[in-house]
Amino acid sequence: MLKLIHLEIRKINFWRYILGAIAACFVFTGMLFFSLYADRNDLANTISDFFFVVDSTRMIFIVFAGVLISRLIIEEYHDKTISLMFTYPISRKKIIISKLLIIICSTFFFILASRIIVAAILYMLNNSLHFIDGEITIQMITEYFRNTIIYDLSFSGISLVSLFFGMLKKSVRTTIIASIIIAVFFGISNEDLSDVSISSFLVRSLIFAVIGVIATYFSIRNIEQKDVL
Repeated sequence: MLKLIHLEIRKINFWRYILGAIAACFVFTGMLFFSLYADRNDLANTISDFFFVVDSTRMIFIVFAGVLISRLIIEEYHDKTISLMFTYPISRKKIIISKLLIIICSTFFFILASRIIVAAILYMLNNSLHFIDGEITIQMITEYFRNTIIYDLSFSGISLVSLFFGMLKKSVRTTIIASIIIAVFFGISNEDLSDVSISSFLVRSLIFAVIGVIATYFSIRNIEQKDVL
């Protein structure tokens, strides 16, 4: 499995997608920050607004996962180049699972890393510019990340839902559009996460993970029997 993962990473220009996602993440976060800063005299920005900006980075990496799904799976089905890999004496499901592991692990890592970096930058900016009403402490941020790390993992799972829609027609466009819709829908649902209890986080995380697992199962359940069309 590790050899398959290494082969897949080498096969695409992986860093190009990573740099693009990181750039998009900070542009998007910067826009949210400036909207908060510009309105600071008219609207009181709360601690919830601070964490909303931090959590919004998840939206970018759901789309990032959709791009990876398109590149690693959908494009190969559409161009029929995956037929070559299916001639190897390796289970088709094992090949697809290796691709999905790359997507899930990289999405989770970059969601978590980007949120930590964005939180640190916003914390330092707030200490200088004071655009948030109320005191934000390192302990508060640390506690919040400890409580929401499982949520980040579940978002990596929910990002695989776009695979199901992409596999229906082997369409890159459908995959990307589905990932954008998922990102917007679940991004909006994050608005009040700073006030949600740990138990609610766990319930939401479990639901998201189950949705991702079900979508993945229905996407690859007949992969061993179906020809590449």
